[in-house]
Amino acid sequence: MRYIASITAQRFEVVTSYNVAPTDQAPVLVKTADGDWDLRSMRWWLIPHWASEPTTKYAMFNARSENLAKSSAFREPFRRRRGVVPVSGYYEWKKEGSSKVPYYIEPEAEDGLALAALWDRWQGPDGPLESCTIVTAPAPDSMKWLHSRIPIHFTLDQTGQWVDDASDAEALATLLAPKVNVPLTVTAMSTYVSNARNKGERCIEPQGETRLIGCN
Repeated sequence: MRYIASITAQRFEVVTSYNVAPTDQAPVLVKTADGDWDLRSMRWWLIPHWASEPTTKYAMFNARSENLAKSSAFREPFRRRRGVVPVSGYYEWKKEGSSKVPYYIEPEAEDGLALAALWDRWQGPDGPLESCTIVTAPAPDSMKWLHSRIPIHFTLDQTGQWVDDASDAEALATLLAPKVNVPLTVTAMSTYVSNARNKGERCIEPQGETRLIGCN
C-alpha cells in the first residue's frame, strides 16, 4: 500500500511512504463525535478491544466484507468504528511462472483512493493502542485476472455514507458491493517493493505496460 495526502477539504500532514506493510502504521480518517474529520495513525493489523494481547497469530490486516456482521473481531467495529484509509494506490501480487509479480493499482484521474476500513482500540498496560483493518470484497470480473479479492474503495460521496453512524444495513450493503467505483490503472512494478523493508520511490518503478480498468 502507498499513501499520501487527504481526501477531505481539511489538510492533514502525512509522511509519504511507498510500501506500507501489515503491522506498519497507517493513516486512518475517522469522524469524531462532533462530526469533524480526524486523521489518526494506527497499526495496520486489527487488535480487537477484547484481545488478551496484541498478536499476529490470525490474519487481521484484511476483513472479508461477507463476514463483518458475523465475526467476533469485526462485528463491533463494523457497527460503530468505520473509517477510511486514504491512499495514492495499493499493490497486489500475481503469480506468473515461478515468481510473484507486484502490480500497482491507482486511480486513473483522481488524487487517490479511500479504502474502507474498520478500527478498534485495545487497552494495554502502556496505554491504548489503535489498530485498523482494510475491508475486501470478491473481485469483480474485470479484476479477477489479478486477484480473487479487491479492497473496497469509495467515491467522496460514498465515503461520507460509510463513516456515518446513521447509515442503515441496506446502505452499508450497497457500499460493500464488489465494484470498481473509479477508473483504475494497473501497472507491473519492480520486485523491489516485495521486500517490506524497502520504502523508497523505487517501489513504484514500472516494469510493464499499464492496463486501464473501467468502472463496473
